[in-house]
Amino acid sequence: MKILITGATGNVGGHVARLLAATDHELVALVRDPDTANLPANVTTIKGDLTDPEGVRDALHGVDRVFLNMADDNGAAFARVVAGTGVNHVVLLSSFTATTALPSGDANIITARHQAGERALTESGVPSTFLRAAGFMLNVRGWLPESGDGEVLAPNVDVRLPVVDPADIAAAAVAVLTAADPAPAAYSITGPAPLSVRDQIAVINETLGRDHTVREITEAGAVAAVFPPGTPDFVSRSILETQGPAASVLPPSGDVETLTGRPAHTFTEWVTANLA
Repeated sequence: MKILITGATGNVGGHVARLLAATDHELVALVRDPDTANLPANVTTIKGDLTDPEGVRDALHGVDRVFLNMADDNGAAFARVVAGTGVNHVVLLSSFTATTALPSGDANIITARHQAGERALTESGVPSTFLRAAGFMLNVRGWLPESGDGEVLAPNVDVRLPVVDPADIAAAAVAVLTAADPAPAAYSITGPAPLSVRDQIAVINETLGRDHTVREITEAGAVAAVFPPGTPDFVSRSILETQGPAASVLPPSGDVETLTGRPAHTFTEWVTANLA
């Protein structure tokens, strides 16, 4: 079976590439710069961009299945051409925001992006699986001081979210991509328990022997501290909503175990595996 990996240099796609490299499937990855992709030797790289329909068509030549990490056009170019190829299943990295109401509604750009991506694939008619992932465990790094111990400044520090290890998303994706006959479906891909920023910092302190303290700041303060100057308000608002009280309605799911046969990693396990 021939599998195309997109987003292969990213946090999830990189894990997908490494997991699939341990199988006997034929693997290709669509990347912007093959020279810097740093992928396993048995992954053939194709230079291209997911927003270019002709480039996508070329990359899909002979491909049976695809791991899709949407591009800037929310998967529109991919969806336009995939139905005319031999692809029999697509696994889409989607988001919990596609089905979880956030304060901005459809004006939340993350919500709009993933709803559009799911809709485009559905309308293409190609059987697809949507992996609606919770926020990533690695996002906590955005609030950590640049070096050593120090004060962690973050908004909504006691809001608990079922954050997920990107490696678990990848493992779920690979389970579907390599299944004998995957059926179209949607899964909620979360960590095993809801955790707040304060909870996560406590784990980091204990596991790494750190002495971070946590202080809650306003969302306006977070924008000033974390986002690059000139970031549009609707962008920062959309991102912060995914980490705010409205997102805490997402319950932990057992779908990682359903797909992979093992429980999702705990935050402690993620920290231990990513000490560096």
